[in-house]
Formats: sequence, structure tokens, C-alpha cells
Amino acid sequence: MSSHHIVKEDQEPALIIAQIDSVSSFLLDQLLEWNPIVITDTHNLAPVSQLGIKVDVLFTNESVDLPQDHVLILPIVTSFLDTALTYLIGRKCRAANIISTGTEPDLILRRAGEIHTVLLGNGKRIVAAKSGFSKWRPKGEAVFLYGDPVADISGLQPTGEREYVTVADGFYSIYFEKPYGLVGERI
Repeated sequence: MSSHHIVKEDQEPALIIAQIDSVSSFLLDQLLEWNPIVITDTHNLAPVSQLGIKVDVLFTNESVDLPQDHVLILPIVTSFLDTALTYLIGRKCRAANIISTGTEPDLILRRAGEIHTVLLGNGKRIVAAKSGFSKWRPKGEAVFLYGDPVADISGLQPTGEREYVTVADGFYSIYFEKPYGLVGERI
């Protein structure tokens, strides 16, 4: 980062690590490039620390020996991810990247109006998108839809249940029956 760039606190998406081994080290390095707030839980603390990643917030209901200094320890109220998102919303963070393979789509959809989340894991990037979502992709790109039914789709051809492929270079559009839906792509 050059000296003329100023990064304000909470300007970059926070990083919630719920399953450290669900993304490549290359992608993890990209996510950590701008020094986001890093949040994890007890189960991921040791592997995250072994990679040299500085944890800012640890959610746990257990007594734990911290391998790092200056870690804010907070209790898990509901689930780890729900509690972490509640914390970030309270801090007025606008966005979070979640590294996980086992996240329930309902959680991301329930919080979509409060915080922009991107779920990364299993070789996919999944976002909560507003109805009317549109994106340019080259022909033949896979697109996955999760959650509630879709009202209308253009620019995509079905290839399986909730799996589509772009029919041509250009924009595809998705209109959901509810205000938000989940859209996934391969990374």
C-alpha cells in the first residue's frame, strides 16, 4: 500500500474464519492483504495462529490460552457466525467475508439487509444479492442459486437443480421472489 492511501477502520470487509482449510492459501493471502478485522472461534484459533494470522476477536464460551496478545474475547450467544455478524453489525461494518463450507444460507439471507456477506469455500464464492441482480460473465460460466425460489432468470440456461450456465458473453439477471437470494460462482 502506498503512503497516500488511508484505510479507515472497518472500511475493508471483516474476515470471519469458520473453517480455515476451506480456501486456498493464495485466496487467504488476498483476503488478508488490507489487514481486515479477523474474527474466529476456539476451534479455528490454533490453525489460524499457526499460519501467523493475527486474530482481533475470538468468540468462545470456553476458557482458552491465547497464543496471541491483544485479542478481544467475546461469548457466543447463538451460533458463532450469527454472533460474529451481530458484532460486526453493531460496529457498523458494512461487509464481511466468511471462510466456511458449512454455513447455512438462511443466516446470510436473514442478515443481507444489514451487512454484505461473501461466503468463500469449496471452490465457490456465494453472495446475498438483491432481487434484480445482474452481472456480466463470459459464455459457459457456472452460476449456482441457493435458498428461495427464483421469479425470473435471463441469460442463464439450467444444467441441474439450481445450477446454471451463462448462454453468451454478457449480462445475466436474476429476480428472486423475496428481496434477496444467494448467487454462487466458482473461484
